[in-house]
Amino acid sequence: MLMSVRTESEQIFERYLDGQDIAWTRVADSGQKRPDYKVERSDVTCFFEIKEFADPAVKPSGGFSPCPAIQEKILQARKQFKGYRQHCCALVLWNSKSIYRSLFVDVVASAAFGKFVDCKAQSEGRLRTEPLTYRFSGARELSPFQNTTISAIVILGRFQLNHLWIRMWEILAKKEQSGEEITPWVQFSVLEQLSAEQEATFSYEGTIRALILENPYARVPFPGDLLAGPFDQRWRMAEGVFQLAAMGSELNQLRASGVPFVFL
Repeated sequence: MLMSVRTESEQIFERYLDGQDIAWTRVADSGQKRPDYKVERSDVTCFFEIKEFADPAVKPSGGFSPCPAIQEKILQARKQFKGYRQHCCALVLWNSKSIYRSLFVDVVASAAFGKFVDCKAQSEGRLRTEPLTYRFSGARELSPFQNTTISAIVILGRFQLNHLWIRMWEILAKKEQSGEEITPWVQFSVLEQLSAEQEATFSYEGTIRALILENPYARVPFPGDLLAGPFDQRWRMAEGVFQLAAMGSELNQLRASGVPFVFL
């Protein structure tokens, strides 16, 4: 059966899987709604539905929430996974085109699990070096009563390390240690001065990585050793708290070397 032309998100996902030597197959196109990819494991078969974002038909002129667009992708994926409830199923999100579609972990988690409340917030003006944790409340797309077929939501994205930003952080940390309040204006001023003195340099340019948000209500759990590359992150709910559960080997080395988590 002929396969459709691959979208950008599908090409990126294939590149990511190939980079980890994960064998995959595309699910044949048909008149029925089906997921896009299949990965066979020794103990479970995993299906992946890939969704990418474009600009909204009407661009917002004021404040807006990025969550409804993500929630719509979850609802669409539920239809794709309808006939695969006995298997592991993951929704993969990709955005490279729209500034109106945010795929930060806290935003996607909020769309999935409800309005989030930061339960590890630091006082205003303090630099954040460790990952935050979140609690959720309110309406949600993933719950014990709906969308339990979705084992995980995977945020597919690019990773690179900006050495200019790390240098900025080092300067800000010294200012904070001396008792100075680190306001957004102070951060902007330091970055502006550094940018005038030197060009930004990067490591790991072109790296594609996955951030896995496990669904604690899933009928079939997402395998712990699948999508566990050197730059990947895994987030998990534990006793009602959504938090970082694991990071890839390269991220762990960077963190041990002193790179703040906010850059990982």
